[in-house]
Amino acid sequence: MQVQPFYLKMSRDNSWYMDRPHFHESVEFLMPVSRGGEMFVENQVYSLHPEALFILPDATLHKTLASEPYERYVLHVPIPTIHAISTPRTDLYRRVQEAERMVETGTRYNELLSLLKRLDWEQGRKNAGFGSDLNQMLLLSEFLLQALSMAPVRRWADELCQIERPSDPGSREGALQISAVLEYLQEHLAEKLTLERVASEFFISKYYLSHCFKEATGFSVMEYVINTRILRARRLLQDGYRVQTAGEMVGFQSNEHFIRTFTSLTGLPPKQYAKRFSQGERK
Repeated sequence: MQVQPFYLKMSRDNSWYMDRPHFHESVEFLMPVSRGGEMFVENQVYSLHPEALFILPDATLHKTLASEPYERYVLHVPIPTIHAISTPRTDLYRRVQEAERMVETGTRYNELLSLLKRLDWEQGRKNAGFGSDLNQMLLLSEFLLQALSMAPVRRWADELCQIERPSDPGSREGALQISAVLEYLQEHLAEKLTLERVASEFFISKYYLSHCFKEATGFSVMEYVINTRILRARRLLQDGYRVQTAGEMVGFQSNEHFIRTFTSLTGLPPKQYAKRFSQGERK
């Protein structure tokens, strides 16, 4: 399994205001060092404060509003790297998907903060010698294991979405496991997906599916599909695939539609994005 470079930075700003939610193709771990402000994650709002740990899987919409001096550690870990560290018994990426988006670390906060500081120092060494890269991976592995071990499982990962059952007693509506829908969308992402098709796959109405999915993820079904397609296309472009090929592989029926959507969501046309990535401008 390929290990891709991870990104870690301590950031300091007098204030930090994001105009709109954004998402990443990597997994983000964010640990506030100062108090003040709010983090919007999907359809939830959380306060920014020490002892909080935010675990944000790829394709998770989020934004930050902080009017006071704002300090935080931000760690981005590519999905292939998480898979490379995982074992059959310890699937870290699955745990990322299942974990609550915000975790109260309590007395474990200083332990996690210390790991990030050591990792930050190790990365910043100018004359890093033999074993420094391995030491970084060991520190990263320890942080991921400790952080994800203390993270509670999200309610929707285990529970069913419940709303009032329809009047028809023969209907199967009334319970829907969102994790099953997400898995279905991921498996069929390259195919033509519509709200009607997904709803019929689970023997439920479009309204019920939309209600449950939005409640659990913060996305509409088709918003999730489009954003996930663009994330997957970004990875394909990073791997050297041509623009049209990447668009077709993630389910876009038209190259023009793919270019227009990619540009709208990332701020760059796919060809320009691929060129910048190949030159090392990874964000």
